[in-house]
Amino acid sequence: MSNLIEVKVPDIGDFSEVPVIEMLVAVGDQVSAEDPLITLESDKATMEVPAPAAGVVKEIKVALGDKVSEGAAILVLDPDGAAKGSSAPAAAASASGGSAGASTPVLVPDIGDFKDVPVIEIMVSVGDVVSAEDPLVTLESDKATMEVPSPAAGKVTALSVAVGDKVSEGAQLLTLETSGAAAGAAAQSAAPAQAQKAPSAASGGGSAPRSAEPLASLRDGLPTPMPIDFAGVHA
Repeated sequence: MSNLIEVKVPDIGDFSEVPVIEMLVAVGDQVSAEDPLITLESDKATMEVPAPAAGVVKEIKVALGDKVSEGAAILVLDPDGAAKGSSAPAAAASASGGSAGASTPVLVPDIGDFKDVPVIEIMVSVGDVVSAEDPLVTLESDKATMEVPSPAAGKVTALSVAVGDKVSEGAQLLTLETSGAAAGAAAQSAAPAQAQKAPSAASGGGSAPRSAEPLASLRDGLPTPMPIDFAGVHA
């Protein structure tokens, strides 16, 4: 008899009634330990709930938009199903290069003391294939223009922001479908920020001139490069 595992919302601090913004698995999917199952989003951060063990998803107990708190049941895993079905998929993955697709959320990295920074340009669309370090979106504070680079090679499967949206550290920008190897590398390494000077009136060719003080502060008041930490907030 299978020892089914009921996966519950783990300790998420003081948050309660947190909405489910993404379902990363479906009934019948085979997952490995630590694979992301669902994504929750509080007013402070986006959090993925990982699988506690390898297994097959037997039942899903929440839906997109549901609000959950610590201890709420998310889904049911059959750990025995992983053992039964593991050999063939593993051999196929090895023969094809060993890369099963994984969903990787791209978050706003550490941008210092800036908050509610507007998105001024989105450089990719759903379906685009990107390489590691390719620029994805451009943010503009009153001090600098910053490009957020891709943490890994992959395919854009969802955009979570639009031009004009204001974002802060930890907000989700988009979702990448990456290989297993690329997803692991993205989680373990942080790409450097690509801080750029805001365009001046002389180079803008017709755009309205910006105030002199923020432009001057680009050289004197802003550390370059900014540290960026792409690791999402995991429970």
